[in-house]
Amino acid sequence: MRRANPEATYRARPTDPGAVAAAMNDRMVVRNQFEAGADDAANARAGLRQDPLNRVLLRTLGVHEEISRRQPEALKAMQMASRVSRRDSITELWLAEYHRRNAAPARALVHYDAAMLVRPKLQYPLLAELVKQIPDRRFRKAVQPYIRREASWTVSFVGTAAAENLDDVVALVDPVLGSLANGRNNTAIARIAYRLAARGDLSESMSIAERGIRGFDSRKFALFDFNKANTDSRLGALAWSMPQDERVSSSIEGNETLVISASPLSSGIAAVRDIPVQPNSSYVLGYKLANVTPSAVAELKWSAQCIDSATAFPVPEAASAMQSSGSAPAYAFTTGAGCHLLRLTARVTGADSTMPAQLAISDLRWRLGKGGPT
Repeated sequence: MRRANPEATYRARPTDPGAVAAAMNDRMVVRNQFEAGADDAANARAGLRQDPLNRVLLRTLGVHEEISRRQPEALKAMQMASRVSRRDSITELWLAEYHRRNAAPARALVHYDAAMLVRPKLQYPLLAELVKQIPDRRFRKAVQPYIRREASWTVSFVGTAAAENLDDVVALVDPVLGSLANGRNNTAIARIAYRLAARGDLSESMSIAERGIRGFDSRKFALFDFNKANTDSRLGALAWSMPQDERVSSSIEGNETLVISASPLSSGIAAVRDIPVQPNSSYVLGYKLANVTPSAVAELKWSAQCIDSATAFPVPEAASAMQSSGSAPAYAFTTGAGCHLLRLTARVTGADSTMPAQLAISDLRWRLGKGGPT
């Protein structure tokens, strides 16, 4: 009866501790009614004489005191319930919110942690609220031990925090980057590194990435030619990526060579990367082309787009007709004011033939330059 019809059982046996607890849980957990009247409190006290370690009865007293605006008594009852058991999520949330309102983030996090451990689904609403506290230095210091010990909710927390104020996020993760380099935080670290690069803090961006992503080599990553470091997908858009589909595909083969295959008359992206640059500067792109299929000649086009958090500056597209072999013309791209990242895209168009075209790009070079195409 306690399980099947808790309210009816409670009416029949109002001082039975199990009946009181079942009815209060049904009311507060199932029906989401945070209430306990004077009769409920009296019945909870009577039940505690038989079952003094019943956390739900203690919580019921706390809820009644809260509703009656007696905060000290409510706190005492909730603390007693928490000492009896840390597995009551309502009690833990009440205590967490109490300490948050009273500017005690370290105490609040003890109870937030317990609540999310008992009910993992609470992470979704709670983490959105927790990240709002990142500007508070005391909160950042209080949450860092949970990140270090890899509490179950911290991966989602860091991932959510990565979109917040950049300076606050850096202050949060910088002291614990060693603990974040476990593979599960790669997406968040890459996002923070990208945002730093986008506002021109390349040195700090690479420092965050090197300490937060295991095995990342910032020196090799800075090289422009295709290599293992700058094609590492863990770095997100800061690394070369090669989109694949049925029409256009590409892969790194041999000695830093990008081999591209294109179906007849098809068009698609062969490679793309967001490259750190200096604002109001010209850069020259050079490379070597090899036509792997002489009977099917494709065309390669490079385009560039300056990326900034506020403004985008388009850069003209440069086309290069396929040659049988040798160096292709070098092309200059000019960045705009406030441009710290340049999205460089290689597009290929397949040959007008019945055979797929295949080409190879090697010896990719990127340097500061002057003027237009050379």
